Amino acid sequence: MADSQIELRRWHDWTDPDFFMEGRQQERRILPLFLRQILPRPVQRTKLTFTGWMLIIVALGIGSAAYNTSSNILFMTLSLLLSSLVLSGILAQVNFRKLQWSLQAPEHLQVGEVGMAEVVLKNGKQIFPSMSVVFRVSSTVAPAGESLYLKHSIAAGNSTSLEWTFVPKQRGAFLVQLHGVESYFPFGFLRKGVGDLVEETIWVWPTRVDYSFHPVVDGRRYQAGISRRLAGAGSDLLKVRPYEAGDPPRLIHWKATARMNQLMVRQLAQEGQSGFYLRIDRLGRDWNEAQVETLCSVACALAEDLFHAGRLETVSVEDESIAVRGMREVHAFFDLLARLHLKPGASSVNSEMGTVGRNWITFRPCGESGVTIHVNGEQAGEA
Repeated sequence: MADSQIELRRWHDWTDPDFFMEGRQQERRILPLFLRQILPRPVQRTKLTFTGWMLIIVALGIGSAAYNTSSNILFMTLSLLLSSLVLSGILAQVNFRKLQWSLQAPEHLQVGEVGMAEVVLKNGKQIFPSMSVVFRVSSTVAPAGESLYLKHSIAAGNSTSLEWTFVPKQRGAFLVQLHGVESYFPFGFLRKGVGDLVEETIWVWPTRVDYSFHPVVDGRRYQAGISRRLAGAGSDLLKVRPYEAGDPPRLIHWKATARMNQLMVRQLAQEGQSGFYLRIDRLGRDWNEAQVETLCSVACALAEDLFHAGRLETVSVEDESIAVRGMREVHAFFDLLARLHLKPGASSVNSEMGTVGRNWITFRPCGESGVTIHVNGEQAGEA
């Protein structure tokens, strides 16, 4: 049954640029094919515009007058009107033929950050250009949508891109949608649309907030000259590696960069300081929505600062734990924060127990929208 429905959809979707390709369909009867054109199914997106309806009404009037008066001039005028309507459909079909497009959205954003998505178009035809097309796009902040117009034609074999910007207002999943391409080309008699809905989900990270953090931990510094053989911000060189997004520019190793013909950075050994283990437990009825948002923002800022200081060991959200080795793991933690939500019907789980010698960072609600930061159960800051 499902296969028959798919086949039926393909039969009636004659706006597909490849509909008339040889071998696309097995139906050879003229009458069924003709009826599908004049009585399209809802899956088709070819409609007459107001101008097109006026053309048909005028053609009917001229046709009636031509048959009543037997005037050759009126018959020639009727032929011109009908041929312009047919030519409009043929040229519109050629305009869409072998036109490919894709939606490219950023992987992640922060609240309040300007995001940009692109619609990449490629004209795969060998002779004819594509022109006068418009894309309907929408996003979470603009569900009504907007239009992206192709201002210039795309020559055969060329490609271009259309851009639009948006600013996410809240943390979480942010949806961008591409509703296909439409065109009134060439005379505006028909509005033709091609393509299904394309969606991309962007995870919006929480924005940073100001916080205070002055921990008093049990760990001690190692003796001078001894460094931990972990990535950090010490003085001893651990290794030279390719540059990753988020690495400080001061760590660029210029000689290795020139030799390897790519940007290389120095990875330093971590100083003998106690690292921190950031932890967010299950949030229940002790929390409210404002406190959860503050928690996500301060956890984002604290994790980023501790990572750049070389003192972030692991991060965990509820039952998922990540050992931090680079900026990729920090970004994965930000994705977890984007997905974090309140569970009003459950009890909060605040586990202060950790391995001896480890500095566990946990959070507790404070006031209407505040959060306190605790290290091994002792308050060390707030936001």
